[in-house]
Amino acid sequence: MKKIIGIGAVSLLTLGASLALVGPGNSALPQVEPAYVKECGACHIPYPAQYLPKRSWERILGSLDKHFGENATLSPKALQPIKAYLDSHAADSAAGNPRIMRDVAVNNTPLRIVEMPFWIHIHHKQIERKAFDTPKVKSAGNCAACHKGAANGQFGDDD
Repeated sequence: MKKIIGIGAVSLLTLGASLALVGPGNSALPQVEPAYVKECGACHIPYPAQYLPKRSWERILGSLDKHFGENATLSPKALQPIKAYLDSHAADSAAGNPRIMRDVAVNNTPLRIVEMPFWIHIHHKQIERKAFDTPKVKSAGNCAACHKGAANGQFGDDD
């Protein structure tokens, strides 16, 4: 996997297995798979597994050679624990959050959390679209620009 150190990525590598994420409504999320933090967190924050359905994670992992313009291919051995973690903690899994899946059609496979109805509802209600295009933020997927706790999985209004 091409290692691109992004905002907060260095600190993510030190979090390891003890990283616990907090989601909407400040509910605690399960422990994060260390391989997910290491491999995915090397380029961006390890987005909470519960923010996308299993079918989305499967499509993302199935096209890592073309991962948003980068080749993020992993060996089958490295990919296995990541896939298992994402499958078991996806929004539509037993450990997931049904609120996240509200308004997601069964034939819709969003590949970005910013495409999920819950994200759109939260962010577009409070933030003007042009804010995501500012030099500080650059894109809607740059959570750390506005959420100081994003590297630790905290996305509350005060984070």
